[in-house]
Amino acid sequence: MQENSDRFSLISDYWEVFLSFLFKYPSRCYEIDKSAEPLTLKNPSLSLGNVGNSYQSFLGSRGLICRVTDNEKDLKRACQTLVSIYEEITDPKLCDLATFEILAKVVAYRKLNSGNIIAIPTLMPNQEIHLGKYVVDKVFDLWNNIQAFGFIPIENAQLAPILLFRGTDFSLKSEESRASIISDFDPKGPGRTLFETAQKALRQWLKAVASDGVKARVIGHSLGGAISLYTLIYEHSLISNKPHEFSYAFNFPGVNGDVVDEWKKIPEKEKPAFRGFVCRGDIVSKFGQLFGDVSEVSFKTPLSPIRAHEQLFFAEPICYVQKIDVEEENQSSSHQFYSKLQKQTVSIMYECGLKFLLPHEI
Repeated sequence: MQENSDRFSLISDYWEVFLSFLFKYPSRCYEIDKSAEPLTLKNPSLSLGNVGNSYQSFLGSRGLICRVTDNEKDLKRACQTLVSIYEEITDPKLCDLATFEILAKVVAYRKLNSGNIIAIPTLMPNQEIHLGKYVVDKVFDLWNNIQAFGFIPIENAQLAPILLFRGTDFSLKSEESRASIISDFDPKGPGRTLFETAQKALRQWLKAVASDGVKARVIGHSLGGAISLYTLIYEHSLISNKPHEFSYAFNFPGVNGDVVDEWKKIPEKEKPAFRGFVCRGDIVSKFGQLFGDVSEVSFKTPLSPIRAHEQLFFAEPICYVQKIDVEEENQSSSHQFYSKLQKQTVSIMYECGLKFLLPHEI
């Protein structure tokens, strides 16, 4: 088992070097909104930093970040990290960002069961952080064991429920992993058919938890971020638009133009509170079109495409956050190049048999 893991790690290293050589770093940077003030964030939490370092020290094949594991100790460590964020990060906004990044990139990849209780730091209307207890109310099987999780608060009914989507699992060791990779190559846009297949079940849960007037937040990374965007748009009436209750998407691919048009049709007062974060050096967010409030996160050292996609932003000692000019970015030569490359690749794969593997609406 250890030998297989070491072999996978070695392959990952070579693949990382190859992608860095093939896709030059300047083409993997995003168009910045020069009118917006840049933000420098410093992480004071050693516990959070150690989780981030686990990816760099042990590579993606062995770390907690963006890899599915069913070890109870991994879930326990993820939960402890959330409590450490609450205890060690005093800046409410950074605490909120770090919390939901951990949910999207770490907790979502753990084995969660209905009834599991997790303490989640939550930003309140007065901009203070409350450590609220949530229970896993629903485990969704979106398709072929691709999971999402519905959390509801158990002590404070005014806290927003959370719909957490798991992202792509590249391990290839499970049916879920293979299904998530297939969904990444959906010609309608990454994860779109997957969302349409599960939309009815997602809507039922969102309606149920909104019965008391408290709407949910949607959270996801990578493929999970894409599904979050579809939910955000097509079920926007059931997603919170309170300014302290952001829905977050991390390292997400863009969407097709018709989806962006649907976002633009939503009246401003009804638009869910949403923030997206992409990483300088990550090509995934160069696919499709971006929309809304999206920021680029960067570091002192340039990252390879793989590390940029799976890096824990807010676990790093220091990171730089700059708002993206989404219109300029969507029209940039690099964005159009990568979007075209992705569409051509997907088209070829679709005709070669992918169309028989994608999920079908129910």
